[in-house]
Amino acid sequence: MSARLQIIIIACMAISLIYISLRINSKKIDYKFGMIWALVSVVIMIFAIWPRLLAKISKLIGIYDPVNMLTFVGLVLVIMIIFSMSMEISKQSEQIKRLAQELAILRKDEHDKRENLGDENICDNSSI
Repeated sequence: MSARLQIIIIACMAISLIYISLRINSKKIDYKFGMIWALVSVVIMIFAIWPRLLAKISKLIGIYDPVNMLTFVGLVLVIMIIFSMSMEISKQSEQIKRLAQELAILRKDEHDKRENLGDENICDNSSI
């Protein structure tokens, strides 16, 4: 990897870390997801700073081409992100279902109360 490419990758990852932290601070992204993206940026930055580390890790695992190792690491990180988002979507789906049911119950209760008030008014007027 050339020094120029290393500098470009490091600069891009530093900018992405700043952007992610600003988004977390302004509550535009959830803390959990922001940390996952920050982890991805840090891992890429580490491999850009020490490209031989990627080669050593890949040989240790048994992957003889560092590019394949980078592809593998990227795939694992993407799977982690997709899995965590799937868990969050499932949790939010359950919360939405529960809230919709509670709202329906509250609306029914309010409708019943209005009907009962209407019936009482009719009874009061008929006795006059």
